[in-house]
Amino acid sequence: MLDAREALNSGFGHGTLCTAYRQTQGRGRVTGRRWIDDGRGALLFTIILEKNSIITSFPLTQLLALALCRRLEKGYGLTPRIKWPNDVLLDGRKVAGILVEMEGEYFLGGMGLNVFQDEFPLKIHRPAVSLMQALKLKGAGSMVPLSPDKELFPLLSELEILIEEVPEIAEIESRLFGINAQVTVKLGDPSRNEILKGTLMGLQDDGSLLINPRDGDPIAVYSGEIGQLQPPAVDHFRLNKKKS
Repeated sequence: MLDAREALNSGFGHGTLCTAYRQTQGRGRVTGRRWIDDGRGALLFTIILEKNSIITSFPLTQLLALALCRRLEKGYGLTPRIKWPNDVLLDGRKVAGILVEMEGEYFLGGMGLNVFQDEFPLKIHRPAVSLMQALKLKGAGSMVPLSPDKELFPLLSELEILIEEVPEIAEIESRLFGINAQVTVKLGDPSRNEILKGTLMGLQDDGSLLINPRDGDPIAVYSGEIGQLQPPAVDHFRLNKKKS
């Protein structure tokens, strides 16, 4: 994000791509959360896009998530799920995080994708998985990606197609993690501990989360994150951890 802002200030514009082999100041959507990268095989990038180039009814965050889902489905036969608002999961574990910020007339679309890691710190906000781990556990070890860089351009190609196609929200909703499950949503900044409980019904056209509480009418949630949920059908797996 810092490099992308510097690029804008230096005269670069729409379509500029900033990548890194390692991040030392990776941060999440919520203040105080970090994107942890040890330099052992994550794809890390921010792309600069003009705001008027994105004409979907839903945010760029979800468009980036959909682009990654399409890449993982077509390239590897995986079944990724989008955890509202900005994570992509494989079998309930986080494989990618997305952060979109604005700078003047531009979006800065950032993504971190776990590609080659074989273990993760125990004390992280959500259980994580790498693409390599997911493929090995699926019995598709021969399909292990060659490098994080090799994932970048197929992913960006999917994004370019989606920008031109202008997909409907149904494409996002069909991949939504926890749909029809009973969920607890942390509203706004999660540190405020304001919660809403109910059934995750889906998404509205603008990308907001639609929750049906036990008592009352459905409520649209525009800011926050899904906390606890028990999806009706999720494939869980255990990762082999190295002994210390």
